[in-house]
Amino acid sequence: MKKWILIILVALGGLILVVAGGGYLWFHQTLKRSLPQTSGEVVLSGLNEGVEIIRDTYGVPHIYAKNEPDLYFALGYAMAQDRFWQMEFHRRLGNGRLSEVFGKDFIKADRYFRVLTGAGLRKDVPNDLAFLPRAFADGVNAYLETHRERLPFEFKLLGYRPEPWDVDDYLAILKVVNWGLSSGWRVDLTAAEMLEKVGEQKLREAFPVWPDDGPLIVSEQGKLLSILSDPTVKTLRLAKRLATISALAASNNWVVSGKKSVTGKPILANDTHLGLTNPSVWWEVHMVCPTMDVSGFAIPGVPGIAIGHNRHVTWGVTNVMVDDVDFYIEKINPENPRQYRYKDHWEDMEVIVETIRVKGQDPVKTEILLTRHGPIVNEVKKDSKENAISARWAFTEGLQPGQAAYSLAKAENIQGVKEALRYWELPSQNFVFADVNGNIGYWCCATIPIRSKGDGILPVPGWTGEYEWKGYVPFDERPHLMNPEEGFITTANNKVAGKDYPYLISHYWEPMDRITRIHQLLRAKEKLSIDDFKRMHQDFYCLLASEVTPRMIQVLERRFLDQEAKKAKDILSKWDFIMGKESVAACLFEVTYRKMMDNIFKDELGEELLQAYLKTASLPPRALRMMVRKGSSPWFDDVNTPESETMEDIIAKSLSQMLVELKEVIGGDMDEWTWGKIHTLTFEHVLGKRKPLDRIFNLGPFPVGGSSLTVNKRQYPYENPYHANHGVSQRMIVDLSDVDGSLHVLPTGESGHLRSPHYKDQTGLYLDGGYHLAWTERRDVEKHREGTLILKPRLD
Repeated sequence: MKKWILIILVALGGLILVVAGGGYLWFHQTLKRSLPQTSGEVVLSGLNEGVEIIRDTYGVPHIYAKNEPDLYFALGYAMAQDRFWQMEFHRRLGNGRLSEVFGKDFIKADRYFRVLTGAGLRKDVPNDLAFLPRAFADGVNAYLETHRERLPFEFKLLGYRPEPWDVDDYLAILKVVNWGLSSGWRVDLTAAEMLEKVGEQKLREAFPVWPDDGPLIVSEQGKLLSILSDPTVKTLRLAKRLATISALAASNNWVVSGKKSVTGKPILANDTHLGLTNPSVWWEVHMVCPTMDVSGFAIPGVPGIAIGHNRHVTWGVTNVMVDDVDFYIEKINPENPRQYRYKDHWEDMEVIVETIRVKGQDPVKTEILLTRHGPIVNEVKKDSKENAISARWAFTEGLQPGQAAYSLAKAENIQGVKEALRYWELPSQNFVFADVNGNIGYWCCATIPIRSKGDGILPVPGWTGEYEWKGYVPFDERPHLMNPEEGFITTANNKVAGKDYPYLISHYWEPMDRITRIHQLLRAKEKLSIDDFKRMHQDFYCLLASEVTPRMIQVLERRFLDQEAKKAKDILSKWDFIMGKESVAACLFEVTYRKMMDNIFKDELGEELLQAYLKTASLPPRALRMMVRKGSSPWFDDVNTPESETMEDIIAKSLSQMLVELKEVIGGDMDEWTWGKIHTLTFEHVLGKRKPLDRIFNLGPFPVGGSSLTVNKRQYPYENPYHANHGVSQRMIVDLSDVDGSLHVLPTGESGHLRSPHYKDQTGLYLDGGYHLAWTERRDVEKHREGTLILKPRLD
C-alpha cells in the first residue's frame, strides 16, 4: 500500500509539473505572439501612399510619410502597436464603460465619468483638420484588423475583444487627462467639509495664500452640504486610483536664452510630474512628412505631440493649477424633486437616462440630472427633498488641443508658437518655448473662468444668480512673457501672476519649494550648459527641510536626554538637506515631518477628513510652512487634552514617534535608517493593483531619493507613506544649437508588451538620471535602426 501511495504521489507531482510547465509555456507563447510586427511589409486599407516606420534601439518609431493624412494614420497604427491596452483602458474609463469588462464594482465609477460630460462637450475641429482624428482612428483600426489574434496579453487575461476605435474616442482620454489635472474636483468639497467642522479661521490656515517670498511666473499683471460621506465622493476616490494622471499633477520647465547659455542658443528642459505607472503615461514618437518634422511625447490615444521640438522651435509644459470647476448648491423643489430654484422661479432639470452594461449581470439604468450650471454630481434619490450639488467644468466648454498641437508641430519661430497657442485651452498648461533665433517665451494657456463673485474654493448658492461665470479670460489677457531681461523663464505649478492681475486663476498652487530651488540654480551661474540642466533634473535639495530641521534640532536639545535622540540631533545638524536615498538625515526628517501632519490636523478633523485633506497633496506642506514660520497656530492645540499644546509640543511628539517607528521598521541601528529603505518606487500597472497580478505587471520596488518638494519629485501619498507613486513622468532637454542632440527619457519603456525588449529598457536610465538621444536626422535614425516596417496601401 505504501508503495502504491508513493507511486500515485510521484505521478500526481509529475502531472502538476507538466500542467504548470504547460501553463508557463502558454503564458510566454501568448506574450510572444502578442508582440507587434516591426519589420517587413504590411498592406493596409486607408493609406494613400506608402509609409516607413523605422524603430530605433529604444523602440521609438520614426514615421516617414509622403502626406499628412498618412502620417497621422501611421501615428495611430504605431501607437496602437505599443500601447493599445493602455489606450483601451483610458477610453473605457473616460466613456464610463469599465463595468462591461470588470463587473459591478465599477458601476459607480462609470456613472461618475458619464456625469462629468452629461451636458455634452465641445468637439469642433476646423474643416481643414477634420482628416486628423479620422486618419488617426483609421490607423488604430488598421492595427486592430491585422492583430485580431495577436492582441496584448491583457485582452487574453480579461477574455474580451476591443471594439473599433471611434474618431471621437480620443476625447474620452482627454476627459480623463483634464479631470486628473483639475484640483477643484477634490479640493473644493474637502474645503467645504472642513469649514463646517473647524470654522473659518482654521480653514484659512489649512488653505494658505501664496507666500510673499515665493517666486511668481509673471511678477505684475447658506449652509454647505456635509458631502464627504456621500457615495459620490467615495466614487471620486476610486476614479482617482484608476486614472494615471491625477490632481497631484505637477511639473517643472525652464528655458534660458542664448545670453545665459554656453552654446549661445536657448536651451529648454521639461519634466512633467504625473502618475509613475507601467506603462508610462507618455509615449515617444518622431513624425516626418514634407510639411512636418517633429519629435516629442504624446499621450497614448491622443493624435498629436504635446511636448517636443522640431527643427526651429521647442516647447515644454506644466500644469497651470487653474481652478476650472465650481460647485453650486441647488435648492430642490419639495413638490417636484426634478426642479431646482433659480432666482425667483423653479427650473426643470434635464433628465438623461444612461444604460450601463455590466459583466455578469443585467444592464443598469441610471439618470443624469442637468441644471443650468451643469450636472448634479451627488447622488439624489427621486423622492429626495435635500439640496443637491451641481458642477460647472470648463473642460466641457473649451477648445480641445488638436489644432494647437498640429500648429505647434509646424511652427517656425516664436511668433508661430504664439499663434498655435491661441488654440490651446485644454488641458490648462504653462508653456515655455524658444526658437533657433534666440527668442524665449511663456504663455498661460488655460480656460480661466471670469467669475461674477466668489473665489472658487467653496460651493456657492446656485439659486441667487450671483455666482455665474461671465466667460473666459481671452488669450491676449492671459499672463505671458517674452524675452525677459533676466534671460530665463521657469514654471513649477507656482502662482502665475501678482496681486494686481485682474482675474482669479487659482488657490491651488504647489508649494514654493521647487520653483524657489530652480530659481536658485538658474541664478547660480552666469551661463548654463546641458550638464547643468541634467544636474538640475536630479536635484534633491529640500527647501522646507532647511526651514524646519533647525526647529527639530532645537527640540531634540531641549526635550530629549537619551543617546538615541542625541545621535539623531548630530545627524540632522550635519545634514545638507539633500533627500538622497542613502541619507539617514533625510529619513529622520521626512518621517518626523509626516508625523507632524497627523499631530497638527487629526484631532480636529478626524481620520476620514484628515485623509481627504492629505489627498489635496499641495495644501498640507503649504500650511505647515506658514505655521512653522509664524511659530503659533490654533491647530497646534490638541483638542483632546486639557493642556494647550504648542509647536514645540507637536515637534517633540513627532520626533518621538519617528524614533519608535523607524526602530520597528528598520531595526535598532540608526546608521541603517536610510531614506531609500522605506521610500520606494513601484511602477504599477492598472491590473497590478491586485495580487498576484502585481508580480506579473508591476516593476519594482526600487529604493529612491527625493520627496514631494524636491525638483526631482518622488512623491508618496501622504495618506499612504512612503511608497512613491507620482513624480517625473518624462524628461526632455533641447539645445537649439544642436536639435539633433536632444535628450529624452521615459520611466519604463516605449512598449506596453510584457515580452518586448522595450518594456522596461529605459528604467535604469531613468533611475540613474540618464537620457537617450532623440535622433531626428535620417542618417542617425538609420544608424540606430532596430527594424523597418513598410506600410503599403491596399490597391483594390
